Amino acid sequence: MTPNYGELLRQWLPAVWRERDQTGDLGKLLGVYGELLDALQATIEQRLYDNFPDRDGDGRHCQDWLLPYFAQLLDVRLVSPDQAGRRAELADAVAWRQRKGTRVSIEAIAEAVGQFEVEIQEGWKRVAITPRVDRALLPEAAYGEPGIALDATPAMRARHPGLPAASLDLRTCSRAVQCDAGNSGAHETHFGGQAVTWRQVNRHGVPCKPDSFQDVSRRTVDLRTPDWRRGLYHPRRVILYLPPPEGLCSAQAPSVQWSAVAGLDTLDGEHLRIRTGTTVWNGISLPMITYTGLADVPVRMRGVVEFAAAAVYRFENLWLDNKVTISQGAARLVNCAARQLHVSTAERDVPVIEARACLFKKVEAARGLVRLEYATVLATLLAERLEASDSILVPALHKDILDDDVPGAGCIRYSRLFHIPPAPDPVDPDLVNDPVWVAQGKRSALRCYAGTCTTEPPLFWSDHFGEPGCGVLHPDCAPVFQAGAEDGGELGACHDYRYVLRQRAVLDKLQEFLPVGMAVVLVADRSLACAPPRTTKT
Repeated sequence: MTPNYGELLRQWLPAVWRERDQTGDLGKLLGVYGELLDALQATIEQRLYDNFPDRDGDGRHCQDWLLPYFAQLLDVRLVSPDQAGRRAELADAVAWRQRKGTRVSIEAIAEAVGQFEVEIQEGWKRVAITPRVDRALLPEAAYGEPGIALDATPAMRARHPGLPAASLDLRTCSRAVQCDAGNSGAHETHFGGQAVTWRQVNRHGVPCKPDSFQDVSRRTVDLRTPDWRRGLYHPRRVILYLPPPEGLCSAQAPSVQWSAVAGLDTLDGEHLRIRTGTTVWNGISLPMITYTGLADVPVRMRGVVEFAAAAVYRFENLWLDNKVTISQGAARLVNCAARQLHVSTAERDVPVIEARACLFKKVEAARGLVRLEYATVLATLLAERLEASDSILVPALHKDILDDDVPGAGCIRYSRLFHIPPAPDPVDPDLVNDPVWVAQGKRSALRCYAGTCTTEPPLFWSDHFGEPGCGVLHPDCAPVFQAGAEDGGELGACHDYRYVLRQRAVLDKLQEFLPVGMAVVLVADRSLACAPPRTTKT
């Protein structure tokens, strides 16, 4: 409840003047005001909390539009495409500058700006060098390994982890293993969202995972221009290993059976929420049933399901792992992966399937309009009419399964598709001037803006639906996929995840914190997807 400051002043002012007249003590004068000032401060703080709620729980939250102004005050150049990354750039700006150029700051910057886990290696430690007498040799305990006896054989003494040995010891294997947090050589990394403490064993051994964060073998200097696979081992390189993105099909996704929730109008489950309302679709009032996944990744919905009632079915943050059929009504999807979505509704003017930031193996609406934005289709796309933007359409486009006709009308822009037709004949637009671009014996009215589209073949980490990395752009894919969207982002289902933009932001940000001439290289490392073993044979 807000205090009545007028009443407080009427009560305290006489006491203030009385104290001044009797003693002239400034300390007592200020002491009388203390309670009033405390009440004012409490009210102001409450107002701030009401208008700027501390959603992050760390006391640093403010509205997004204020971030650029704070950046100007702190002389910070914001590069992260995510709000969480930008907040980290502001909150840790001073700490990063104090530790500029150190391994700790580089790793912290990469994880904060990119919002992904990284493991760092310094290139000069991966290069073969000549041993020097004046270079101090740290004890084995500094690397987290037990000491070697002084009377050990030369072959045993050669296993000292601090020696700059370039030849591999074929008697042992080198890799990361889990260890106690108190180990002097321990590192902490998040594998699949779980923090794991690990250390490197047998540093001179044969790498079990070559070219990964677990490979610490020394190499000759690689003078090639660096990318994620070459030019890494050089004194002027900093290598950042990161796990390949999982995309919409995560190995950590929780599961829900359709049979357990079929027919429910309302549900507040651990992983799934169902709500039923009303909406207007095609001029008709219909129920709108919304299925929302409550996990950080799309929730895996198992089993085959058919929706027979006329309604608009909305799916949010779900992984539809089997066939979903809608006999009447329409489907709306946001941030979903669907193995096979079939909608039987015949409607060419209003979308029967509307999807944003979604991955499909098969999309089938042979009698309806399909609208896709930031979508990836891997195997089948059937539509009477098609509207697609910023999407990757791998298969040939078909109107139905009876012939090879393409959709009869629609628009495709800023997308990848199997074929780009020539412009229609200006005299007779229905004249067939491309045997591929035909619908019902005439030239299809499906417009394709050739200047913004491509026929380049896409390259994903996986094109098998259901595998982690399915539909996620591979680092070797063509640049048009990595920056071909209308807003400069990547094409396809992972556009909103900003995988490519976040990696570029990390490279851009780190240039401010590295010595001149140093280069950062991001390396996708599949071994970061799973935790290392607890022990390994030596």
